[in-house]
Amino acid sequence: MQNKSSISSRIKSFSVTQSLLSQGLPALYSVAFLSGLSLGLFNPFISMFMTQHGIDDVWIGANATVYFLAIGLGTPFVIKVLRQIGLRRTLILGFAIMGSIAPLFPLTTQLPLWFLIRAIMGIASSFYLVSGQTGLNSFCQEKNRAIVSGIYSVTFSFGFALSPVLGSILFKVSPQITFCLGGILILSGILVVWFWMPEKLIVFQPSINTQLFARLKLPLQGAFSYGFSIATFIAIYPVYLLRQNYAIAQIGYIFSLFVIGGLLATVPLTHLADRLGRLKIILFCTCLVVISIIGLAVNTNAIAIPILAFITGASMSPIFPLSLALIGEKLPFNELSSGSALFTATYSAGCTTGPLLSAITMSVFGGSYLFLLMLLIFVFFLFNSIKQYRHSYLAL
Repeated sequence: MQNKSSISSRIKSFSVTQSLLSQGLPALYSVAFLSGLSLGLFNPFISMFMTQHGIDDVWIGANATVYFLAIGLGTPFVIKVLRQIGLRRTLILGFAIMGSIAPLFPLTTQLPLWFLIRAIMGIASSFYLVSGQTGLNSFCQEKNRAIVSGIYSVTFSFGFALSPVLGSILFKVSPQITFCLGGILILSGILVVWFWMPEKLIVFQPSINTQLFARLKLPLQGAFSYGFSIATFIAIYPVYLLRQNYAIAQIGYIFSLFVIGGLLATVPLTHLADRLGRLKIILFCTCLVVISIIGLAVNTNAIAIPILAFITGASMSPIFPLSLALIGEKLPFNELSSGSALFTATYSAGCTTGPLLSAITMSVFGGSYLFLLMLLIFVFFLFNSIKQYRHSYLAL
């Protein structure tokens, strides 16, 4: 009996592993890694390059805003392109545009050209972000949707975490080398998609309507909350720490713990979500986020801050893949592309508004109020998650 039980357990484990690596998914994990790589490699080093050329902080911030705004505005166009040329070719087109345009940034010192290049980079990003998320929900199965989204997010985070380390070494030698290498790595995504990803028929909903917004209210709130907070952490939190007299090395250590927390927690929590229910894990993560943000806001202890940063990363990072999994759970197959585009646009809106509004809040009310808007947004998200969980529970 024990042998039969052991064999059955091994077969089940092998089956789960196979489903996580089934058709198209390994290629999409690679797409996520390259997406994270491009975000972590180009964004901070564009800011550094502009700073070296004496550009005012306002223009540097505006340039970053244009990038995220272009991602959001480009998503409706991506749906039309997906309909015309299919999933694989849309991904290839996005990588081709990004890999070709990004290396041009350090070849000019003209501010208008920098804004134009950054806008095109944002549109290119929307091509492979929307296509990647559409493909993810199309290729995965309902029983493992959350953990597949979790692996997708972890590979994205790994690329995002690795790229600054790689880029900082090369940037000291030459900014042009950094951007050229980034372009080559992004162009390698064309080979990944061409050889590893099978074509997938995507059936399209004619348009994004108000009913779609209503059905996706909770996952869209999750996408906005995550985008708002992660962009604020990346862009504004270092300024806050500097004003608290933290050294550059300490700030790097705190951010490393934030990223490591997300890397370690995302896959286990998304796996639990597939077993116990996605709403339950969203509730758990959001409660932890609220508590950890309050801790970061009121605490100045040099030992507690890194621990709270780790907890914040561990609890915040799973919210993105869990929200993405809810898109696939709530929508029929023919609406996945519209839902993914709407998800990406909402996430981009959060990334665009987060640093700007948080910086304004800091300047008006003081540095300790950096986390105020972030906290209010997650409390609102928590309230709606509880409301939907109670509604789902009563429906049983």
